[in-house]
Amino acid sequence: GGGGNPGTTTLAAGAVAEMLKPLGSPDQHVRQAACQALARPECRGEPRIVAALAAKLQQDKDVYVRQAAASALGQVARRGDVDSVTVLVLRLTADPDAGVRRLCCLAIAQVSTRGFQAAVTGLLARLDDKDGGVRRSALKSLEKVSERGDPQVLNALFARTADAEAFVRHTAVEALSKLSEEGNPEVVARLLELNSTDRDERVRWSATEGLGRIAVRGDSRVLSCLLTKLDDESDSVRRAAAGALGRVTFAPLQELELQERHIAELEHTSRSEVNNLQAAMIQMREAHAEEAAGLRRKYQDLQEQMQREIAERDERIRGFEVILEEQATTARVSEFLPHASRVMRFLDTLPPLAGPSGYGMEIVAPVWALRCVRSTASAGSGNPARGGAPNVRLDDNSPTGAGKDTRELLELFELFEQLSNGRVTPMELTESKPLDVYVHRGEDDAWGLYCCSRHRLLALLMRQACARNEFISVRCILRSKDDCGYWGWHWNSFYDGSDGLNVHPSPSTARSPASAGTFGSGALQCGGAAERAVSRTTNYTGVGSASATIAASLGGTGVSATSPSALRAMSPS
Repeated sequence: GGGGNPGTTTLAAGAVAEMLKPLGSPDQHVRQAACQALARPECRGEPRIVAALAAKLQQDKDVYVRQAAASALGQVARRGDVDSVTVLVLRLTADPDAGVRRLCCLAIAQVSTRGFQAAVTGLLARLDDKDGGVRRSALKSLEKVSERGDPQVLNALFARTADAEAFVRHTAVEALSKLSEEGNPEVVARLLELNSTDRDERVRWSATEGLGRIAVRGDSRVLSCLLTKLDDESDSVRRAAAGALGRVTFAPLQELELQERHIAELEHTSRSEVNNLQAAMIQMREAHAEEAAGLRRKYQDLQEQMQREIAERDERIRGFEVILEEQATTARVSEFLPHASRVMRFLDTLPPLAGPSGYGMEIVAPVWALRCVRSTASAGSGNPARGGAPNVRLDDNSPTGAGKDTRELLELFELFEQLSNGRVTPMELTESKPLDVYVHRGEDDAWGLYCCSRHRLLALLMRQACARNEFISVRCILRSKDDCGYWGWHWNSFYDGSDGLNVHPSPSTARSPASAGTFGSGALQCGGAAERAVSRTTNYTGVGSASATIAASLGGTGVSATSPSALRAMSPS
């Protein structure tokens, strides 16, 4: 154990060793006698002796040895020895013997300083011990260890005044009166009650002594109680009542002086209170006026704020009404495009595919989600072709140029006819050679798949337009826009910055009126090819009317019949 000062001991090292030697004896009577022999004044504060006694208290199996060790430790350990107090508090809870716990309580009172919280907590826990002797010892030790007026201790002592054991109640009342502040009304009321109701003369004696110790002089209730206790059946209670009366009764002259002083204090206090009340009323009026003015200003501010919020709310409501109208209109898209919702869900999956991790990936995409890299056909002097050589543009008025346009358009209608009559499906068309596409976010902030395979894209779009109740999907391969190879060059060379939703004839050829005559025969041939495609297409309702419309527009006076370049705008890249 710590806390001792080795320099203050008068025992030699050899003498201490001889004194501790019997503690190791196998005979419990020898160990008990050795512990009792160590409880001498010359051993006080010797750290080796304190440590040996603490070890015996914790480890010895014999009850009487532990009792002797607890008693000797309380006499040998110096006051304030924290280690010794800790050992004693531990044995309060851990030791199964009531005698050991009782002696540990008494030893704590000898070693602990007043107000040491660990000791107070340990003793409070023992107030509920099943052994009355332990409870009584804990009460006596609390009287010496706890601070005066500690509410936690006072509450615990107050509860023990109702203990089933009379000697425990007697000790609790005595400790309560010594630790309470003078004039504590709750304690005084409890002592008065015990004086009147408790049948044990020791409890009534301690309650009477306590009233004389903490009651205020001149308390009429206490005086009445003490006067009745002068006739108590117990001689000790009568003597205690007589002594208490002398402590709580005023002398006549002293009582008059105190009464006069009290009256003067009341008069002075009354005048001061009136003045203070008047000043407080004036301050309250002023504060009320300021508060009322502030409330009026706040009311006006709230009104203005409410009007602004109402105007903002009305504006938001109008905006919501516009949005609802747009949503109602959008909700009807499925009436003429049954699979629009599936296309939109697919478009939501495009942003994650735009990074390098998606390049070269093969996906299945709906035809409605595809856009064209170029909104117009490539011009002869424009961008290079896929192989790297520039496109050689034929003269618009030459038979060769018109024949090329007619041939490409016939191939387009031939492919459309194959898709329409089921000789080839969209997935079969793109199985061995998927469409080359780019994932791109246009200037309209919309994501789309921009397709390079112009010829097949136009045929697929024509087929999808003629079969709106079908959800047509094709295979595609994602290409990179940013690499330094062919596909990056292709994008930078052919993408014209449009949204890719419309396909127009080449601007240069669209403005050439001289090409109309040359293109007329080609358009008629294309119209005949479209009619043959319609006549051979019998497995889908609606293809005939759509193809006839396309053929009529090609053979009539529409934009497509103005120039061979208008047909070339629909040719493959």
